[in-house]
Amino acid sequence: MSTNTNQTEVLLEENNQTEMSPTKKKSTFEKKALLVLSAVFVAVLIGAWGYAMRVQQGVAGNGLTTHADPAALIEIERMRGIASSQLDNSRAYFLLGSQNIYDKQKNEKESLLTALTSFEKQHNLPGIPAIVKRIQDIQVKNQEYFDQAIEHRDKKTESRIVGQFFQSKSTPLRSQLNEAFDDMIHLHQVQIDKAQEEIRTAAAQAEIQIPFGMTWLSGSLIFIFLGMAFLVVRLLSKQSFQLAQQNRLYEEAKKAVQDRDEALFAISHDLQDSLNMISSTADRMASTPQGLDIVESGELMKSTVINIEGLIKDIRDQKNTEMHGLTLRMDQLSVDNVLDSARMQMQAMAKQHDVRLQIDSVNPPVLAFYDNERVLRVLANLIGNAIKFSPKGEKVVVKVRSDQKYVNISVIDSGPGIPSHQLAGVFDNFWQAKKTANKGAGIGLAIVKTIVEAHGGTVQIQSQTGRGTTVTFSLPRRRPVGASLKKPNVIVKSNHAPEWQ
Repeated sequence: MSTNTNQTEVLLEENNQTEMSPTKKKSTFEKKALLVLSAVFVAVLIGAWGYAMRVQQGVAGNGLTTHADPAALIEIERMRGIASSQLDNSRAYFLLGSQNIYDKQKNEKESLLTALTSFEKQHNLPGIPAIVKRIQDIQVKNQEYFDQAIEHRDKKTESRIVGQFFQSKSTPLRSQLNEAFDDMIHLHQVQIDKAQEEIRTAAAQAEIQIPFGMTWLSGSLIFIFLGMAFLVVRLLSKQSFQLAQQNRLYEEAKKAVQDRDEALFAISHDLQDSLNMISSTADRMASTPQGLDIVESGELMKSTVINIEGLIKDIRDQKNTEMHGLTLRMDQLSVDNVLDSARMQMQAMAKQHDVRLQIDSVNPPVLAFYDNERVLRVLANLIGNAIKFSPKGEKVVVKVRSDQKYVNISVIDSGPGIPSHQLAGVFDNFWQAKKTANKGAGIGLAIVKTIVEAHGGTVQIQSQTGRGTTVTFSLPRRRPVGASLKKPNVIVKSNHAPEWQ
């Protein structure tokens, strides 16, 4: 059968190469044409982008308004008012001597310096830093005259004379400040006028350039898309032929695989008959009164046969699930039943590997809906793996816990563990870690997942390298929807998990 399958695969490959080569030759023109049109499309986009950038540069005057904001004129007049009020309050202080007026002019001075610093950052036009420096220098001069007036005042000079002294010194400063603020206004007004003129010019140019550019771009894109549409129609007409050829090859390959699977399925039946004969022989050997060794050998042989039977059933169930779905015969049973059966079945294997098997009883007893034979195989697979990978003298523990919906059964070992990057694939068919691939074909975990999910449960695995592995699966405590507890069996056939009440 293997030879036939290989011949079929070689034949399919040759047919595929022979039949597809003309199509490849025919599609050469379409591929080249698509490449050319794609290159033209990219070139058009690049040209359109460059044209758009030139238009954008034409209206770049918009950006100038961000540097010549009309709000700056309002801020300048506000600062002018603060500076004038400071001078007036400084003179009034020497005439009236009020502490409130002194504090007010001091606050106005600090407010003006802060406003100048902020203005210079927000409206950084050429020439503004120099004007701000002039105003700051004038403020320094004003402070010097104010300090001199304070000294005269401290010497008991008449307030009127001190006020006249400060006024005579500050009047030129007031004129200088007004000139500086006027220069600021002039700079901003020039920039605003320039920006407005450039905006008007850019708008006039855009009215001409944009329609022309859109007409050119639209015509180019229409030409490109019509060419692509033509090529797509040609490709679709040829693709139907390709799909027909591919479907024929696929059906041939599918039939070859199905023939192989049916052969394997038939072989499993033949092996089953042979194993039944070995099992009956082991039963007779175990019952003969010829000593404990023969009894133990018989028990071990029987356990081995059961494990081989389980492997064959696993393969058949996995293949049946893929092709037709899995049929379960579910009863409401005590979980202790399947645990006791697993203990009896796996004890001989544990003893052979010098591993202690500890299966904790459920206290109080708990019921679940499950297919006894298949859940026993789930436990046999998980416990068998745990025994094989546990060092001699170690212990494999089976624990049970339950909640309102599920009974959770955990199998815990102290083996080498599974690296974290391999955990995602452990439930794949025939998976085995490289270091332990000689200990089994790896179908066990795949069928465990298949059986448990068919029951409506889940399987989880936790493992750390060098610290062992814990596999936990769940069984439902509630019956399937529509099933009656009076029936001896609940038969569920599904490719998916059943619904539960």
